[in-house]
Amino acid sequence: MKEFLLIGSSWPRQRQAVGQAGFTLLEVLLVLFVLGLMAAMVLPAIGGLDNRARAEITRANMALLRNAIVGPADRFDAEGRPLVGGYVGDLHRWPDLWEPRAEIRPSASVSGWDSPASMTPGLGQGPDYRMDENLVFFRPSGSFKARRWHWQRPYRRLYDDTTNNADHIGGLETENEGQPRGLWTRYPEDLPFDIGAGASPHRAPGFDLGPNWKGPYINPPLDGLLADADHLATSDADYAALEPRWHSSGAHANHETWEDGDYLPAPAEPGEFFDDKESFRLLQNDGRLVDGWGRALRFFITADPDAAGETLFWILSEGPDRAAEYPNKGTCASHAWTPDANDIMSQGYDPEAAVNQDNIVMKLSSRDWRALLAQENRRKSEATAALLQRLRQALIGAAPTGFNSGFTAHLERWPRLFRWESAASDWDDQEGATAYSVGQPRELWTATPTADSSDDLAPQGWGLGWQRAYLDAPAGAGADQQLRDAWGRELLLFHDAGGNALLLLSRGADGLYAFGSTVDGAGQEPANATEDFDLDAYDPVTPSNQDNVVLRLDAVLWRPGYFLLPRVTLFNIDPATCRATFHRSAALVDGVDRLKAGVDGVVTDADGDGAADDWVIGDGTAVNPAFACSDLSSHQGASGARYLLLWHDADDNGELDSGEPCQALIYPLLPLAGTGVQPALTLDASVDFHAAP
Repeated sequence: MKEFLLIGSSWPRQRQAVGQAGFTLLEVLLVLFVLGLMAAMVLPAIGGLDNRARAEITRANMALLRNAIVGPADRFDAEGRPLVGGYVGDLHRWPDLWEPRAEIRPSASVSGWDSPASMTPGLGQGPDYRMDENLVFFRPSGSFKARRWHWQRPYRRLYDDTTNNADHIGGLETENEGQPRGLWTRYPEDLPFDIGAGASPHRAPGFDLGPNWKGPYINPPLDGLLADADHLATSDADYAALEPRWHSSGAHANHETWEDGDYLPAPAEPGEFFDDKESFRLLQNDGRLVDGWGRALRFFITADPDAAGETLFWILSEGPDRAAEYPNKGTCASHAWTPDANDIMSQGYDPEAAVNQDNIVMKLSSRDWRALLAQENRRKSEATAALLQRLRQALIGAAPTGFNSGFTAHLERWPRLFRWESAASDWDDQEGATAYSVGQPRELWTATPTADSSDDLAPQGWGLGWQRAYLDAPAGAGADQQLRDAWGRELLLFHDAGGNALLLLSRGADGLYAFGSTVDGAGQEPANATEDFDLDAYDPVTPSNQDNVVLRLDAVLWRPGYFLLPRVTLFNIDPATCRATFHRSAALVDGVDRLKAGVDGVVTDADGDGAADDWVIGDGTAVNPAFACSDLSSHQGASGARYLLLWHDADDNGELDSGEPCQALIYPLLPLAGTGVQPALTLDASVDFHAAP
């Protein structure tokens, strides 16, 4: 925050009491004399303290910035582990540095920003931030409107030009005027209009930091002293006249007096220490973080020379002398640069240089947070994987090798996927008449997934139909009631209708995934909620998928259930009313699942008591069993607990009614070939049948 200097008293004067006499002239003169004497003694001390106070303000500002970037240093989780907060805690990277758009060289004949549809490549903005040193200066631009300086939008993201090393200024490793704009806005590019055309235009407001951005992490900086650079320029003409000036002719034709970033110019040229244009810009601080002297702070993102693979985020104030010397990737002679890729901040900044000794520098290292975030992300990945396993349990129980107690055992299908429809303020499983293929499995925790009663689920009895909540309902209400991963993002469930499979997907630490179509191709949100997904197309090796936490569930994990009951023998039945039903599914088939004595099987005297009151179903072989289901069956069922109901249907309605004699047996079906083979069943209806409750 910029320091404000108040001239004169800021206290309101007290109203003089009625009848109170004023000061005499002598008294006034005496007071003025004493005040003048005090001022003469105190002002030298104030002058000595001023720079120290401003340095303290600068350090305090840097501490606030540190908190905004990585969070306070004294925050710990419940287990005492340090927490990474701020921008880095949310986005897992340093905030990018952004400068107002580059200044176009007067000698360049280009289609500029007044005509964005035909903008010349190399101007350093838009989807391609690369710049052509023949077209632009690597410095920010602005102009005056009503005597007030305005930065030219959009902002460009700084990069380290390791290809041409043309960024002698304006790079991450060289002198620049970039600011970490992501600390206060999700759209740091601030693009004022769409650029480009066709299928992939670059739309305003430009670069989006995405849903992981939880800022602002610091208040947007405003310029508190609008006139502090008026002595340098109050118009575009004034600014153009500042050094280094553009020359159309003479020794510097088609160049400025010296090249930006050149600290060792020819003897007749002042050089970078006399850059009045830069001095003016550093006092224009709308959207710029400042030090205690009211000048823009410098920021750099460099390699960490002490830790391979790590980076440093620099915050630098040029101190009371308002000057500094920076590496500039080379040397310049006669306006031509000889690049030196090693002449960069991480290797060439000299803190002992005369103009650098009063600089105030804070360096933040990625070493301090990358390991912590890696540990945190591992914990979150493990927690998310555990959530996916709970979902698996809710869906298919312990299948395929164990008992299926999940949703699929009872409903014989995957749960429908629901999405929140804002227009109706409710969840729905369809867009029009088309089922959603990505969404939330609300049927896992509620039998009334929408306000529409036709979507309600009900138990159908005998282990089929919706039985219970298979998963605890997520926290929240309405649109916020979503399954979320350990990063707090919506867990995505994709249904492959053709392959009869589900993909459970967490985007992981980076919040990105590549599968199907996503909004603007950004890899964050599905673009088409009814897309025909093919789970075989999901590639875990794709960079944005490598940190995804996923679980694929195919229907073969829970269906078909395998079962073979070779023979059923019932003694002492009522041949006119005895029934047998195997509830392999909700859709029962007469003669296969529903059998009647006298119609199916054989009624005979199996117990030799002289009465034909025994019912034999099946011949005891796998060829003609009593009941069977497998992958070869024309009528298959899901795995899970399946009831075999034997009873006397006194009213011949096909249903077991209260008081009717019966016996019910439960068989666990597994989706594994070769399992489910049962011994022959023999019961005596006169002993084993009991009145139904």
